[in-house]
Amino acid sequence: MSFETEQEKQLRRRSREAQELAAEQHESKENEMNEEAKAAATMERADFLVKEVKSGKQQIQNIMLHMQQVLQVIQALRQQLQLASSDEPDSVRQDKKQVRNLKAKIAEHKDELLRMKDELINAQADQIREGEGAGLSDIELRKQATELVERIIHEIED
Repeated sequence: MSFETEQEKQLRRRSREAQELAAEQHESKENEMNEEAKAAATMERADFLVKEVKSGKQQIQNIMLHMQQVLQVIQALRQQLQLASSDEPDSVRQDKKQVRNLKAKIAEHKDELLRMKDELINAQADQIREGEGAGLSDIELRKQATELVERIIHEIED
């Protein structure tokens, strides 16, 4: 009987070890998924900020163009009516305020992107590793990722 109990003990021990191993593998996969999700969220946020900066710059250009057109029309009307030039119209003041607000918002987005730079580089390195860079060294992966992130940041600063 002791032989059977010894076999049962070994069987239970192996079963317990297999369960522990399965649990560890499951936790490892969850951590890996969490890291991938975090990297994807970081890249998504960076894409959003880049688009917001570009959109804000375009809005500023449109507002400035509109302000110039309004001022030209007002100046032409004043000349036709032979009125003296006075202060800027309310619409121009509002446009200038809107431009200041957009510039502040763009500056905030740029600052956030610069603060996220290391996270972006790590996320980009992970994407490169999973893609075409599986055989690259960590230094090469980091170099490529840094170049990509630097290019994105340079693009929004212009």
